[in-house]
Amino acid sequence: MTEGRITQQDLDWWLEFATSLEWTFAKTYAETAPHHYIVEGRTSGVTHEDMVRAARVIHTFGQPGKYYSLTKVYLLSPDGKYRWWTEDKHFTDTTLVNRATTGLFYGIQNAPSTVSGIESSYDAVATMWDVLHPTGSGESNRVKRLLDGARGKYPPHVLDIGCGTGRVLDLGLTSADHYAGVDSSQAMLNLLIRKHPRAAAIYPVDFRDALTVNTFSPGQFDWVFLDTAVEMTAEQRAKVEHIARLAMIMVDGLEWTLRDVRENSVERIRAESDLMRAAS
Repeated sequence: MTEGRITQQDLDWWLEFATSLEWTFAKTYAETAPHHYIVEGRTSGVTHEDMVRAARVIHTFGQPGKYYSLTKVYLLSPDGKYRWWTEDKHFTDTTLVNRATTGLFYGIQNAPSTVSGIESSYDAVATMWDVLHPTGSGESNRVKRLLDGARGKYPPHVLDIGCGTGRVLDLGLTSADHYAGVDSSQAMLNLLIRKHPRAAAIYPVDFRDALTVNTFSPGQFDWVFLDTAVEMTAEQRAKVEHIARLAMIMVDGLEWTLRDVRENSVERIRAESDLMRAAS
């Protein structure tokens, strides 16, 4: 592990390390949820640093899965036999890793997919992202005031492009059931789901590809947030603006810039209605 980054080398370490350990059967869950575990201080050869590193590996390379109503991130073994997961809220608090066979399922497996198939430079730093980029003091209230003038009659439906670990949800700008996040980094999306398991929709894609295939329609979302780190042409940015019904918000680090698009939305709706009447 180099300067907080989690890479393929760390995954290779875990896959070898996990097979070298003696896993303890969890007798308390023998009938309800049989599994094994390793724990620092009791499992020979396991340190706290190992547990923290393992937790970060699991959340970088794993995928969301369901345990009844709970959504967790699980890492599957290469042979598909086992899945590993942790329970602690903070990675630095991790003292235990669980292991169960993949043949056991608990509840409907309808967790969102975070697998994009795209290697992202953000994957390696995802598990440290929130620590290195904390929300600023008063940031939530400041952005909410910015958005006050662009609210409709109902809670806004939001599209968050380049959503990362879910800053828009962290700041309470919308509720999870009105939220859709788009990002190409599997690890960043894993962290979003870890914090906000009830997010309504997750799109693990390069948004520019989603634009090409018209995944989203004009006026589909009230607010569209666009992280400036997502590189786009002027034409692509214009298409993004069309997806917004009320406002488009550009996010550049701690700087949030709002563009009110309501007037343009009304014009688009009228133009589309005129075309439909002409066609009929």
